[in-house]
Order: sequence, then structure tokens, then C-alpha cells
Amino acid sequence: MNSNLRLGVLLTILISISAFSYFIFFRDTVSEQVAIENEIQSSTTISSTSTTLKPENTTSTSTSTSTTTTTTTTIPPNQTVIYATDQEINNSKTISYDYLKGGCKEDLIGDIQEEWVLPYELFIFNEEKINFSLKLDSSLGLNVECLGKLIPSILNDSRGWIKVTDKEFQLVDNSESEFEFIFASPEKTDELCFPLETNGIYSCRNEQQIVINYFRWINGAIDFGSDMETYRLYLINHEVGHILGWGHVGCPKEDALAPVMMQQSKSTMGCVPYGWPIYEIIEKEFGIDTYSVLPESEEDS
Repeated sequence: MNSNLRLGVLLTILISISAFSYFIFFRDTVSEQVAIENEIQSSTTISSTSTTLKPENTTSTSTSTSTTTTTTTTIPPNQTVIYATDQEINNSKTISYDYLKGGCKEDLIGDIQEEWVLPYELFIFNEEKINFSLKLDSSLGLNVECLGKLIPSILNDSRGWIKVTDKEFQLVDNSESEFEFIFASPEKTDELCFPLETNGIYSCRNEQQIVINYFRWINGAIDFGSDMETYRLYLINHEVGHILGWGHVGCPKEDALAPVMMQQSKSTMGCVPYGWPIYEIIEKEFGIDTYSVLPESEEDS
């Protein structure tokens, strides 16, 4: 074999060896790359799964926090609830001075020049009692002497605020009174209640004045139907409750007696309309926190 032939054969062998070596190296590199890519993909999947779990944990924490917040409601789940039979509710309308049904309305309105009418039968101020005064719009056709007897007969009833205050209520001259009842037309009610918004249809307690809207006194409220006795009991007791420092509350449970400090003129929210401060009396006599106070609204009853 001449030298050129030998050189050609040698060159062919070297090329073959190089090609085989490159194939082996490339295959291993590709395998390693695939393995690395699989590992990265696997790692990404685990990381993604872990990330998915975190929002679930966050949601769970958020839900737990939300649950804790919502359990602190204005009406606690263990709130005292009071029920009554129809007969008991009917009996609640009977008071010593039984003019609730008529509301002390007069058939004839006299020719009165004064804007306000004041009662004549008054007591002398007594610091051991709660002293209030009364005046009414002369255009309303209400008997002021009748109202002067009706209101204390409500407040001093054994089912009334006297059971909470342990002090009797009495009617005195307005110069000596601790608070004042005013019976007014819807227009005058809006003026006297300002800046509270009574809109011609609500009554109010503004500072030490209780302003009873004649519209409400005569017409009652939707949830009371034709039961004006219960409504008038409620209206007097509700506003005096504000004078005594009690705030608005909600309905404890459907078909239970509505607390007197509920805004029953707007709605009894499934409770049964009721006019006496029975929940407050229970709280006073037994030390039971009967219900929680709701935020005050701009208008009242």
C-alpha cells in the first residue's frame, strides 16, 4: 500500500472516531438537558401548587376574621327574648286614666288666641320626683288637661318607667320642669326638632324637649294597624326613654315583643308591637343586659 493510500485510510478512521464521539457526547448532553428541564418543570409545578394553597389559607384566615367580626353584632345571639299571648297584649292597653283610645281629642276647638295651651292642674316641683311640663299647639283640638293626666298615668304605671327610675313622674310648671312634652302640628314639629329631620311624619326628642307629632298621635303607624292604644303607649314611653338615656335597639327575635326603644313607628321588623319598657325593667331588676344599643338615626319615631 503506497503512502497516499495509507494516509487516506487513516484520515477516514479518525473522522469516524470523531463522529462517534460527538454522537455519544451530544446524546448525553440532550439527556441531561431533558432531565434538567423535567426537574425545572416539576419544581415549577410544586411551587405553583404551593402558591395555590397560600391564597386558600389566606381566604380561610380572612373568613375566620370575618366570622369573628360578624359575631359581634348589635343583637347578640343570647339576647333576652320576651313573648306574650294576645290576651296579655290586649290587657297591656288598660291603664288607670283610660283615655288612650280617644287620645284626648276634643270634638270642638274653642276660639283660642294663644299659640300654645298650658294645663292648669299642676304640682309643685319636688326634687324626689321627676318633674315635667306640657304644652300643646292650640290648633290641634286636643284637651290639655286630659293629656296632663294621661301622660303621668302611663309613666307611673307599674309597667312603666317608674319601675326603672324608682321615682314618680309629675306635671309641673314649665319654669320648673326637667323636661317638656310638646304636642305640635307636623310643621311645628319640624321646626322644633331641627336639626333633626322629622319630615312632617316623625316625632322627636330634641335636648330636653319631647315633641309629639300630631300626625302620629292621631294616625299611629303601619305595623300597629288600628291599635292606637298600644301605639300611644309606645310613643310616650319611647321618647321618655331617650330623656332617661336609653338608645335605639333592634328586634330580638321574630314574634317576640318589640322593645319600647325600637323605632316601631318605622317598622317592628317581625316583632310584635308593644308599648311598655318591659326589657328595661328586666334589666333593672335582674341585672340582665337585655339587648345592645343601635346607632342613633337623625329622626326618631
